[in-house]
Amino acid sequence: MKFYKIVNGICRDNDPKRKVFPGAYLSKGMVGAEYMAYGSNEGDVNYIPIEKTIQDYHIVENTPVFDYFILGDGSSRKKFDWIRLDMYGVFALGGGFLVSERFKDTISTFRLTRHKFYPAKLMYKGQKLDYYLFQLGEGTKIAFEKCAYADRNSGIIQTAAELGIHSKNDYLDKRGTFFDKGSVLDIHDFVLDKYHDYFISRELFKVVSEPLKDTLEAAGLTEGWKFEDISPRTITFLNS
Repeated sequence: MKFYKIVNGICRDNDPKRKVFPGAYLSKGMVGAEYMAYGSNEGDVNYIPIEKTIQDYHIVENTPVFDYFILGDGSSRKKFDWIRLDMYGVFALGGGFLVSERFKDTISTFRLTRHKFYPAKLMYKGQKLDYYLFQLGEGTKIAFEKCAYADRNSGIIQTAAELGIHSKNDYLDKRGTFFDKGSVLDIHDFVLDKYHDYFISRELFKVVSEPLKDTLEAAGLTEGWKFEDISPRTITFLNS
């Protein structure tokens, strides 16, 4: 089965004005902002330490409806609600999306890691619309001792056994050795613990299966985003 990375589409193809697709953010002072990473400051009445906020696979329970997200560009964050999308990237939440109910209902039929949809509001052209903050609650677990690895400079692929990799720490140590020699050791053939149709890997970031990609595209839910085939890299699973 093929897998794809989700990447920001930047702008519409063949758009002479190159209008950038917006992202979503929750300003300080908005309802629920303190539950976002860096959404409050120490000393604030509603201060929440960053380790207890929604970030890096950390799911928070009993949050209010996030009211409301604003659309903006990636630099100045000025108002930028020129297009309504079914999925927006969320500033300060690299692994999360702000998604429509259609997107939520569609992706929920696929196999996902632990996750949560937080009810939210999106301000779009002066109206508050119902959206959801979509966050995964766990990352993938890589069987480092079963993967194959590639030297980025030479392209040579070696097994974990050939490189003496038996754990994540071994991989990081070996990666440091390659870096000292002016190269990078990448995971070429991934072996993960469990099959999921959407997951986040620090090596590949946001990854979707081909069936999920095809379903999202057929439903017209992917404007603003592109899918990049990870080939020739591969992904297999211990439970498949």
